[in-house]
Amino acid sequence: MSSSPTPNLAAPAPGMTPAATTLDAAHERLRELGARVTQPRLGILACLMESSEALTHQAVIDRMPADGEAVDRVTVYRVLDWLVEQGLAQKRAGHDRVFRFSLVEHEAARAQAHRQHSHFHCSRCDRTFCLDGASVPAQAAPKVPSGFAVEHVELTVNGVCAECGAHTTGRGQ
Repeated sequence: MSSSPTPNLAAPAPGMTPAATTLDAAHERLRELGARVTQPRLGILACLMESSEALTHQAVIDRMPADGEAVDRVTVYRVLDWLVEQGLAQKRAGHDRVFRFSLVEHEAARAQAHRQHSHFHCSRCDRTFCLDGASVPAQAAPKVPSGFAVEHVELTVNGVCAECGAHTTGRGQ
């Protein structure tokens, strides 16, 4: 059992579909953009809204509603990239060079400081977590040549998350 302080933000298990209220919120967000509301956009945005962690392309596919229209892999890629272009999602490469997508407006990303913040990557379960309130230390930003402008800095701390650590500790006892 997870001891997450915000259980309502837990990612749905693979195969679980976004809640109706999340679909309504996703629909409203797309309308606010003035964008065309399509089933793939709606479902994919809702998946990101429901997740407390960044999702790979495959994780998004696994969470897509089974009762909706079938969405092919290429469409999922295109919609994820479109959400990034619209400023609704962010795209980050993991240590495994697989892109992960998260909602910009996610609880962990609401602060403007999210443009320069830290992540924790668990080497056992391969999940990546935003570190709340943990900005990138100034010394982590490399000195760049004259005329260059740093837009953001990413820092990823690698290790073992609490859940995986608890499983390891429990085995030896």
